[in-house]
Parts: sequence; structure tokens; C-alpha cells
Amino acid sequence: MKKENKDTIKCEECKKLKKQIQELALNIDKVEDEKLVLTNQLKKALADYHNLVDSSEKRMSIMLFQSRKRLCDSIIPTLDSLSMAIKSSKDLKLDEQAQAWMSGTDSLFSSLNKSLEEFGLKQYIPERGDKFDPNIHEAVTTIEQGNSGEIYDLIQPGYILDSTVIRPARVVVSK
Repeated sequence: MKKENKDTIKCEECKKLKKQIQELALNIDKVEDEKLVLTNQLKKALADYHNLVDSSEKRMSIMLFQSRKRLCDSIIPTLDSLSMAIKSSKDLKLDEQAQAWMSGTDSLFSSLNKSLEEFGLKQYIPERGDKFDPNIHEAVTTIEQGNSGEIYDLIQPGYILDSTVIRPARVVVSK
């Protein structure tokens, strides 16, 4: 009878151990499920973070461009005035002192244009005979001379900031 008792005890211990193993297996499954949920949440949070960084960088880039454009928009009329003054002075009979002053003004104008080019602002001057393109030209008037659809004369140069036209070249177009 002692042997039966020992076998019975062993069987009961086996049953208890099996039950504990099953409980542990369930706990492992539960922990793995929780781990999967947390891993997916982490991946989503990282993706959201990267999207936020990208979005912020794009917004900053747009804001920087808009600020640069506003600055250029405020400088362009001054460039136009200086350019007109320099061109007009060539038609005048100036004494040596006035010519020296205009030469200095022309040098300053060239230096300013060079600095603005480094800033990303480029002056666009179409040539006579170029095809009219409404994306980069503004037709101020038309004329019956020349080939139809071509630029006949330049009124004001255009300006391009980086690769964006901020002011089209103002031109006279042939009909």
C-alpha cells in the first residue's frame, strides 16, 4: 500500500506541475501579446515623431523662404530705381565729379546684385526674340513689329529666388 500511496502522490504532484506549466504557458502568451502591443505602440510613436520632425522641417523651410521672399520683394523696387538711374545717367552730359559718383553707384549696384545672387536672388533678363512664356514673363503691351509671340523689348527684368519666379520679367510682345 505504501507503493500505491507514493504513486498517487507522484501523480498528484504531476497534475499540479502540469497545471502550473499550463498557467505559466498562458502567462507567457499573455506577456508576449502585451510585448507585441507595446512594440506596435512604440513603432507608431516613432513613426509619428519622424512625421512631426519632417513636417516641422518643411514648415521651417517654407517660413524661411517666405521671409527671404519678403526681403527680396522690398529690395527689388530699389534695384529697379538704381538701375534706371544708372542707365539714365549714361544719356546725360555729366562733369567728371558726377561721372565718378555714377561710377561708384554702378559699382555699388553690381556689388549689391552679387550679394543678392549669393542669397539666391537672380535677375532674369530675357533677350529680344525669346519666346514669350507667361510663367516667367508679363506682357505689358504688344506691338505689331517682330515675330508673333516673341519678346520685342524689355521693360523691367524679372527676378527668381532659388527656382521660384517672384517677379516675372515685364516685356513688350510682338503680335
